[in-house]
Amino acid sequence: MEQITAFFLSLLDILEKELALFKLTSARAFKGLGWFAMGVFLLGIGLLFLAWTCFTAVSALLGPVGAGLLTSVLILAGGGTFLWIGKKNLK
Repeated sequence: MEQITAFFLSLLDILEKELALFKLTSARAFKGLGWFAMGVFLLGIGLLFLAWTCFTAVSALLGPVGAGLLTSVLILAGGGTFLWIGKKNLK
């Protein structure tokens, strides 16, 4: 009976340590994901402001339709470049 009790207590001790380690690891992972998500959000906002600035600058020369077209082409080219680089890195 004493061996079973000692085994059960050691099992509970190991379980407690593993759960504490899991809590620490998962907190670190969620924190990292949060920082990554915030970085992606801020980069998206920055890209929108860059597009708006390009549109405003070019609209004085080409008008709103030409500026919108040029800005859209620049954004799509940037997105395509990022997708191409990402695909290359996944191989």
